[in-house]
Amino acid sequence: MNSDFSRIPVAVIGLGLMGGSFAKRLKELGHPVIGINRTESVAREALSMGIVDTIDPGDLKKAEIVIFCTPEKGTLAFIKEHLSLLQKGAVLTDIAGVKNGFAKELRAILPKDVDFISGHPMCGREGAGLSQADGRIFEGSNYILIPEPWNRKEHLELVRKLALEMGCAHVPVVTAEGHDRAIAYTSDLPHVVATSLMNSRSYSEETKYFIGGSFRDETRVADINEDLWTSLFLSNREKLVEEIDRFREALDRAREAIAAGSEEDIRKFLKEAGRRRREMIDHGSH
Repeated sequence: MNSDFSRIPVAVIGLGLMGGSFAKRLKELGHPVIGINRTESVAREALSMGIVDTIDPGDLKKAEIVIFCTPEKGTLAFIKEHLSLLQKGAVLTDIAGVKNGFAKELRAILPKDVDFISGHPMCGREGAGLSQADGRIFEGSNYILIPEPWNRKEHLELVRKLALEMGCAHVPVVTAEGHDRAIAYTSDLPHVVATSLMNSRSYSEETKYFIGGSFRDETRVADINEDLWTSLFLSNREKLVEEIDRFREALDRAREAIAAGSEEDIRKFLKEAGRRRREMIDHGSH
């Protein structure tokens, strides 16, 4: 392992919004970056942008850390195809939004000396593709690690160190089940809500003349990569359906209080939401 951390060669597989953002940030930090993308024209674009040093899959053997910014099926297919190119002792990690047993599936095909650490950076931005990549999205964000019993401590520490180096503020550690449960609420559900707001029967050509900050903020993530999010919703289907039901319960409580004209119930509902929001933000900033 390279003794100067910022000189560790890193491979980024999949150069879309997130992969491009990783490549940009890692290059800024001084890492040699190997960028690989299924569509070669995108990889060539990343090369011309100067955010990767090479796009030759043969250079994968130089990478001490390999970050997969691809859907699970793509990650699995890539690893099977390029198994012989993985460096002995390489640390593989991913950014997949749902974890459900994927690490175990990979362990079955990886050499004993290659470790896969499941990860999920809680950051991003609207839009999709390399053109939207921004190395600053990691600053102050949370980077979740989902360790398995067979992961080596030094490899977990390596990915943790990488996240902190990129500017992430916290690197919480959770189980795969705990991760998928929380993500159904904090990530999947808001995307369902934002897209549902935009797909409401109330939407019209005139809507744009009436939007303020709240509508703009609440619908920001409705500009969505539909293929990616269809896959994420279905991967976490059971937990997401449960969260939609819980959200509907909260919405019904608000509806009932408003329909009944109950000032006390409305005030109580709003006060509780405000208290929880302050608690969440205060806690998150420590």
